[in-house]
Amino acid sequence: MARKSRKNKKQCMEMVQEPIHYYAGIYARLSDEDIPSQGSSIENQILIGRNFIEEHEDMDFVDSYIDNGQTGTHFARPAFLRLMEDVEAGKIHCIIVKDFSRFGRNYLKVGEYLENIFPCKKVRFISVNDNFDSNFKGKQDDLIVPLKSILHDSYAKDISKKVSTSIDVRKKSGNFMGGKPPFGYIRSQSHPHHLVVQREQAEIVKKIFCWRLQGLGVSNIAARLNDMGIPTWRKLNSKRPNQTDKGLWYGSTVTNILKNPCYLGCLVERKTEKVLYKGGVTKVIPKENWNLIEHTHEQIISGEIFYQVQRLMNQRPI
Repeated sequence: MARKSRKNKKQCMEMVQEPIHYYAGIYARLSDEDIPSQGSSIENQILIGRNFIEEHEDMDFVDSYIDNGQTGTHFARPAFLRLMEDVEAGKIHCIIVKDFSRFGRNYLKVGEYLENIFPCKKVRFISVNDNFDSNFKGKQDDLIVPLKSILHDSYAKDISKKVSTSIDVRKKSGNFMGGKPPFGYIRSQSHPHHLVVQREQAEIVKKIFCWRLQGLGVSNIAARLNDMGIPTWRKLNSKRPNQTDKGLWYGSTVTNILKNPCYLGCLVERKTEKVLYKGGVTKVIPKENWNLIEHTHEQIISGEIFYQVQRLMNQRPI
């Protein structure tokens, strides 16, 4: 494997000549979790890069590539992809960042770019605050770069855990942290994270549970609601009401209502988990591991009716 790697590097050296004069691009990144006051503001990052270029006669500034609100744990960022397109086109020979954390927080990917991709394309990489210049790598850099990248990766995981914990705490305090309220509820005008009953929709929810107890299947319930002209949540919240809307009731829509413990006056903690340090990947938590937070808002369905419906739905196909 080692011999193959050296061969690939040799081929890259033969295909791309080392530039004498460098056309430089400054890459700046700020995620939603970063604190600009710590000196990592976009403006400060650009200023550091421009000052560095002005101090070096072998460099010309070409462009700034800015990813604002983008996590450093993956590299599918709009400005970074544009930067790499300019590298491929030969417009950029040197990439300058404030520090390694602005470039990325995934130490495996950072190492891949620094050790393989950039050398192959003869791209000079400079991290100003880390005193790192790929043209002047020493033996200690082989240790320092991976070590700093690992620390940045650990920091991203720690931030992800803190954000998830903060959301859980707010849920336990009765705050609804979902994107849209379930059918039958709206957000309180005085407290946007508190659910209040929407009376007309709540009556429809009660009918749905009643029909199911009477033996009506979810597809038949959906058909009945469509025949009655009852608007779905999607229909009610359509941004283009004049356009023909396809927001019809379906069996799956009815099933989601019948299985939602929110109608008991409960919120579900940890139904899903967003793993921020993996680029916002959503992880589904098994139902048996859900935690119900009771009495967070007014209930629409009694516990007796709700659990009768759950037993009925688990007994046979509907």
